Amino acid sequence: MFVHQDGVLLCTTVRAFADLGILEPSLTAERSLAELYPELMPSGFGYMRVGLRCLASQGWMADLPTLDPETTVLRWTDSGRDAAPYLDNYAAAGECLGRFSGSAADAWSQPWDARQRESFLGLLEPACDRWRIDAELPSETRTLITTHLDAALVVPAMLWLRSADLLGDDGPELGDDELGRGIGRLLATLGWVDEASDVWTASGREAAAVAVHFGMAASYLPLLARLPDLYRGTLVVKPEPGSAEWHVHRGLNVSASAAAHTRYYADADRIFVELFDREPVDAQPRFIADMGCGDGSWLVRLHRLIAERTLRGRTADSAPLLMVGLDCNAAALERARGVLDAAGVPALLALGDVSDPDQVARTLAEHGLTMSDGLHIRAFTDHDRDYAGGDESIAVRGWSSAAYVDDLGKPLDAATVERDQVEHLRRWAPHVSRHGLVMLEAHCVAPAVARRHLGATHSVAFDAYHGYSHQYPIEHSAFLRCCRTAGLQPASHCERRYPASRPFVAVSLNRLRVASSPAALPAVDPDAVREDTWQPDGGTQLEDGRALHELLYVDGDLRHPRLWCSAATGQVVAGALEAVEARLAAARRGDTIRVLDYGAGTGLAAIELLKAWHELGIERRLERAGATLEMHLADLPSSWFAQGFELLRHCSWTRFHSLRTPGGGFRALSEVTAGRRMDAVMANMVFHLIPPRALQRVAAELAGVTAPGGRLLWSSPDLGPAGEYAVLFHDPNRALRGRWLELLDGASASAARVREAVREVRATLDARGMSEAQARADRRVFPQANAAADVAAALANHFTGGAQLERQTYEILPHDLLDTMLVPSNQGEYLPEISDRALREDVIRELMLGEVVPAMREGPACTAVGLNVQWTLGAATKSSR
Repeated sequence: MFVHQDGVLLCTTVRAFADLGILEPSLTAERSLAELYPELMPSGFGYMRVGLRCLASQGWMADLPTLDPETTVLRWTDSGRDAAPYLDNYAAAGECLGRFSGSAADAWSQPWDARQRESFLGLLEPACDRWRIDAELPSETRTLITTHLDAALVVPAMLWLRSADLLGDDGPELGDDELGRGIGRLLATLGWVDEASDVWTASGREAAAVAVHFGMAASYLPLLARLPDLYRGTLVVKPEPGSAEWHVHRGLNVSASAAAHTRYYADADRIFVELFDREPVDAQPRFIADMGCGDGSWLVRLHRLIAERTLRGRTADSAPLLMVGLDCNAAALERARGVLDAAGVPALLALGDVSDPDQVARTLAEHGLTMSDGLHIRAFTDHDRDYAGGDESIAVRGWSSAAYVDDLGKPLDAATVERDQVEHLRRWAPHVSRHGLVMLEAHCVAPAVARRHLGATHSVAFDAYHGYSHQYPIEHSAFLRCCRTAGLQPASHCERRYPASRPFVAVSLNRLRVASSPAALPAVDPDAVREDTWQPDGGTQLEDGRALHELLYVDGDLRHPRLWCSAATGQVVAGALEAVEARLAAARRGDTIRVLDYGAGTGLAAIELLKAWHELGIERRLERAGATLEMHLADLPSSWFAQGFELLRHCSWTRFHSLRTPGGGFRALSEVTAGRRMDAVMANMVFHLIPPRALQRVAAELAGVTAPGGRLLWSSPDLGPAGEYAVLFHDPNRALRGRWLELLDGASASAARVREAVREVRATLDARGMSEAQARADRRVFPQANAAADVAAALANHFTGGAQLERQTYEILPHDLLDTMLVPSNQGEYLPEISDRALREDVIRELMLGEVVPAMREGPACTAVGLNVQWTLGAATKSSR
């Protein structure tokens, strides 16, 4: 499906470049775009950049287009030259697709006209001959080219059959004419229908079931058919204010979008259940407003979900929840009205533009609604905002790789678009200050990454048709940074990123909230009597703890956990929240709900759970239930744990406990908790630090302090083996250690400070000293990562579901990796051979940023700006027996 849609964009883009006579001369010699097309206009260049980036994402062009046609040089890769003999086929396929450019509501259900039939049938013979691709090409290359070219026939055929209701349950309903027989022959060639019986095969049945998804790319055929005009600069996409849009078949786009979004809607359900199951009901949102509501299907789903599964639904008679659909397209609103009415969902529908929240507020006010009283939601709408620009003083990274154009078709750089994103979110922030914003958003994927994952990402097509149509998706990491700059912070326990195991994020799900200052925690009482069994000594140095804390939170600000650890920790927190909610629902007066943060460190998981509790209003709910809550944090005494105490000592729910006996051994957990059972246990970033020989003991002790029916929630970024597209968290550190040992063994170093460190160590350490240093390093980071299967086996002996693991990946940036190694205790233990701290830090910077990370970014774990780290997560239940 993804490769067919890539084919739609590649065929129409190649056809446009061919129409301007650019392709042939670019293949004979490397030339700039200015040389290849001297009559280039600024708006034409803006659109051409989108096309060239599309070819780069496919892996055909070596370089991304610059912002200047003089320096934008067309350099074909080996993959591009493999495809070059078939560019005439691509251009012909693009010509065929251009025949299906009608934007009328019934354009896809009408019988084909003579030009459409002729164009389709003209390509049928080469398609059935599999485009006569050179058998000497690698099979993967042949498959990609064939599937791209097939798109010119498959997409129109399947969409027409679907729209005309001719797909049929058993097989396609084809006319006994030349076109019908031609479509049947094509489907048989693809293996989608049985040639003898004309019934669907298994793969054909799948294709018929998902045929609507072809409409994502095909809905832009009105635009793609006119790419030659866009490239020449004689046409721009953006219509004049008040003019009808011409560039997209809106009905097809809405249908395809609704089908594509279903999976994400399902994952978002838990956010709404949490929000609308809260007490008191009168503090809940008065309405849900879906900006860019499309056909209204999300509102229908939410109306049913809330009615069936939440407190708000059970009190609907006294506290009805209004559903509001907003869209800038009148046709979409008309369709939404039909869908909502058919489902029996009363709703207010009104025109509204995501680019102008102030106008939306005025529109809602006309209907008696205060905008901030509602929960605002949207799916894949923000990148379709009007570009307005942003103040150049806004600090952005310019990480985004897409090709963007302004209203006049002129190119925009990434930093400019990211500033615009910040300003856009700032305009929304005051309107969502009470209940936040649930946002599904799509992101561009860097061509260097996309070309490695063809068929696993929609980005070749997605980034192109969004660029052509003046839309502004940005990289996921840049998006979250823009949110933070705008004063909005994702709730970490609500985060989801898609896909879960590849080194890119194409789609994200977040609940954004206006970030309070400082971070709001519950049960804050500086005068409360502490009930700890351990507190740090007055002379404990916090430098090391502060360094770790700042590795976990941006600038140490509790409002903003760093992206590399926020979502994985959020999943642990989400599981703990569910366990506490279940316990609270059954609590009787006098009950105490207890949570243990095992291996708490500086308190990351505990802090994120406390933040979520504060927003849920759990203090009021405990008071009404007559129950109390305790948060127990246990760890080895250290500067890290002392920093956690410093951060949380004013929260009266927290209790700090040492895992170390006065004599230096380990205390039994049952002793640590004084025999109290925990309703939830969190072990966030812990199990990779436990020696394999101790896993069984730790699992038994955790089970021993968990109440029957209680939950264990855990995560680890350094359990092996790593997946195909990921590394483990400590792999860069292991590589740094390995490189350091090579240097000590005689390998040459390019940096002067590294050579100085090598000379010093060789002059001062003997074999015994080196052996002791290696032993210290091996204790800090296990040379061989613990196996996830061993952790699962240990837990399975004591917890139901203990053997069930989930693996997800998250991007870590080079400076995060560097900061990990620069935590004072980490560097001192891991490179103990270097006694001078300043010299040691220089060596770490030189090796990590100059050698280790660049080398690892040459591998399959490379993301747009960092590395893809695999996390292993688990959730298990203590048997009630």
